[in-house]
Amino acid sequence: MNKIIYTALFICLTLFSLNGQILINEYSAANYDTYADNYGEYEDWVELYNPTASPIDINGWALTDKTSNPSKWLFPSSFIVPANGLAVVYCSGRDELIGSNAHTNFKITQTKGNEVFMISDASGIFQDSIKVMPNQKTHTRGRETDGAANWSVFISGTPNANNFGAMEEYATTPVFSQSGGYNNTAVNLTMSSPDPQITIYYTDNGDEPNNSSTQYNNIPINITSTSVIKAIAYSSNGLIFRLVLLIFIPFSLTIHTLSQSYQLQANRLIIY
Repeated sequence: MNKIIYTALFICLTLFSLNGQILINEYSAANYDTYADNYGEYEDWVELYNPTASPIDINGWALTDKTSNPSKWLFPSSFIVPANGLAVVYCSGRDELIGSNAHTNFKITQTKGNEVFMISDASGIFQDSIKVMPNQKTHTRGRETDGAANWSVFISGTPNANNFGAMEEYATTPVFSQSGGYNNTAVNLTMSSPDPQITIYYTDNGDEPNNSSTQYNNIPINITSTSVIKAIAYSSNGLIFRLVLLIFIPFSLTIHTLSQSYQLQANRLIIY
């Protein structure tokens, strides 16, 4: 019952979050190698935005990754978010604030599906929240522009800088008719996608495909020897790419599949 109440509360609060003095503006839950903290570590982070004309000291404010524990981490001392400006908080688990380097007592795991960012002021009054959604490595999620209502995906995050280059969202996965792996006969491979606006290009030698590679024209590809098939999809709406890797080793029995995927469109970033 408590879980239902907290979930309903989170949804209601999110609807009114743009009235907060401080907004959650962008976050990274897949910061592998793009933005180092003051220790030189690549921790996940959340960016705060102050939409007002005055700087705000959030000493005593609370930041959490769980709606059931809204005061999970408190800013222990002065931490200024500049007027119409930005500040980054690292989700490292270090539980410290040294100068302008704030580290929460929790980390973010984007694959759990139940984590959020939620911030409340020193009186416990809710300010803003957003559910943590999965990203591809090094990508971020954030408001289309600083303080905007709509959230988007960013190929290149902008921590402590204005949000720029928003892509709409990730999309569904194109389908290979066969699984990669060992096979005891030749394989006829077809490719398809639920998106009718894409064109698929592929390589069969392990090279990275692009839109100058062989175009797939809905004719099955006959595979009779060990092959590494990589396919990529582009959209007629603009550049969309989605990379899939399959390894075929005919004439044996064990199945093995490798896959990596992402897609980009003008004004939309779509990862399968």
